[in-house]
Order: sequence, then C-alpha cells, then structure tokens
Amino acid sequence: MTQLRIIVLAAGKGTRMPDDMPKVLRPLSGQPLLEYVLETARALQPRQILLVLGHRAEEIRTALGEGDCEIVLQPEQRGTGDAVLRAEDQVSGGDCTALILYGDVPLLRVRTLRELLELHAVEGNAVTILTAELNDPRGYGRIVRDAAGRCAGIVEQRDLAPGQAEIREINSGILAVRMGLLFEALHRIRPDNEQGEYYLTDVVEILHAEGHRIGCYCLSDPDEIRGVNTLAQLELLERILAQRRGDQDAECELCAAAEGPPQSSLLLAQGETVRLYVASHPFNSGHMLLVPKRHITSFLSLSEAEREEISVFLERGEELLRRAYHYEGLNIGYNSGAGEHLALHLVPRWGGDLNYLPLLAGLKLVPENPQSTWERLREAMK
Repeated sequence: MTQLRIIVLAAGKGTRMPDDMPKVLRPLSGQPLLEYVLETARALQPRQILLVLGHRAEEIRTALGEGDCEIVLQPEQRGTGDAVLRAEDQVSGGDCTALILYGDVPLLRVRTLRELLELHAVEGNAVTILTAELNDPRGYGRIVRDAAGRCAGIVEQRDLAPGQAEIREINSGILAVRMGLLFEALHRIRPDNEQGEYYLTDVVEILHAEGHRIGCYCLSDPDEIRGVNTLAQLELLERILAQRRGDQDAECELCAAAEGPPQSSLLLAQGETVRLYVASHPFNSGHMLLVPKRHITSFLSLSEAEREEISVFLERGEELLRRAYHYEGLNIGYNSGAGEHLALHLVPRWGGDLNYLPLLAGLKLVPENPQSTWERLREAMK
C-alpha cells in the first residue's frame, strides 16, 4: 500500500509490570510483543513504518537491530496525541493514510487491518476507528454516537459522563486517518483531562465537529485488541495465541488456499489478479467461486484491471460449466461488504432444481462432492 504510513506507539513505561524491562520487549511465546506488531505492519507493505519510542529507547532499538523502521523519540510521556505528533517531521510523501498501532497489542490479524483500511477508503472517511463490543467495557474509552448513529467522539473511562459507562462499544485505540487532517487536528488538542495528557482520541471529536465523516469497523473477535499491562494479561495472551495456533487459524480461507496445490485447494485457474475455485461448501453441483487474489471485502474496492479480468473469467467459467454440466440456467451473484473475502458465485441450475427449497419446505438435497466437481471441471478444461 504505497500511500500507507504506519505509526507504532511504543513509548510507554509499563508501570504495572514487576520490573523495569521495556514492556514491548517482554516475550510472548518466545518473541517480543513489539515484533508481532511490526510483522503485522510489514505484511501491509506500507511506504513507511514509524516507531515512537520513549522509555529505554536505546535498549529497544538495540534489541530490534537494523530494520526498516524509522525511530521517533518521545522524551516525556505526554499522551498518545503527543506521541503521534512527534512523527510529523519524519512523514514523507504528502497526504496519505496513517494507520496507528500499539507496540503492546500483538494479536491483531493482518486481515483485520486490511478490512479496516478498505472500509476507510470505500466510505471516504476522515477517520475510521477499530472498535469492539464488550460485555464488560470497564477500562476502555467508549464510542459516543450522535442522534443519527454516527461516531461523534471517544470518551476515556476516567472522563465518562453520567450514563456513558453503560456504552458497550469501545475504542481499541487503533485507527486509520487521513494524514493531513491528523496533524492539523493534533496541533489543536489540549490536555483538558484528569491526566493532563494529549489524547489522540480528541482528534475524532475535532474532525467530527468540522463535519468530517467518522467511521467505525467493529471487530468480531475482541481478543485481537487485547493489550498487555500486567503479567496476568501476558499469560492470557499466551493462552489465546496457543489456542489460535492449535486451531491452525488462517488469515482467510481463500487466501490460505492459494498456498496449497491446486487439487487440495480446489483451484481451477488463475490470471494476473483473480482466481477461479470450486466452492468448498457448494449450493449446487458445479458451484464455482471467482475471487480477487488480494484480500478485499467490497465490490467497490475492485480495480479496473480486476474488473476487466473478472469479466473474462466469468465468460470462461460460464462456458466451462456449460460443457461439464449442461445446465439450463446459471445464477451469478457476489457477497460484498460482509467482512469476508469478496467472491463471485457461479451456480448452475436445472429444471426441477429444488436446492433452495430447504428454506421454504424443509427439503434437503446434497450437492456433488467438491472434489468430484473439481475433477469433472478439470477434465472439461482439456
């Protein structure tokens, strides 16, 4: 993402830890917390990664070694707003998108951040906040919405007004923002809060008051935004990470499938920007999926090249199904904006086909095994 700059905040002291070791260097399954964050940042292929350090900065710099991060120093702990503002002079390339991450939040999936950035671009937001709904939101800043249901600001736990403590949608602190607007607003925030700090979250209220669009992307898995302030929280992350690895968690089923051999992944063909698969959970025999190679969730995010190649592959898929299945009709549709990898579905239909009637009459028809479909279609491709 050539227009993306990532700012990682890692200047905190970790005052609730039992010793003076930099919090972001504490190991999680043998690797420093900060390395997880930087690996995720690199996977997004930004133009810049700016790492804001403060407490024991040289120790952290030495532990990281020579890398691709540009170091920014925050000598005094004056809040997240001040930390981001310190990076202003080192940002290159003019106005673009900034993504704010935290060095002690290691479980974020690359897929989640791609979807956050995609929503930010598709909706044309000034700011897009990563949020989650928690049964117990204590300790987190709350998302405050206006009468129309749009995000109007973020209120920190210690500054909640009467009635706001019941709000369950919380701010993760992670956000995508237009760079020019970000620094313009940061110069205007004031430390008018109990801690006397400059809050990055005040940027949201400033931009909303000026009429800019503020968006939210609500996580389905709140474990992704868990941070580390205590050893007990670090131990919890160890258990979550072990469970995730035990479940062989993947960024995305379709993205992961691309790494395997064609037969095991049900891949039929691929072009420069798209792939054609047999559906692993078919609606009907011959059900195929046409998907972009890059992970996007909205039809609006397709590039012109992707749209052109999809058109070509749709014609090829239609002809392939005609030869292999002699269908009487073909349903073509797509999922968009549902938080899953964008896919166009090609589903053959025949007279008397009742495969959608289970919804209406309780009938159950079992499609052909996907592996059998793959073999039949590969034979038809010869």
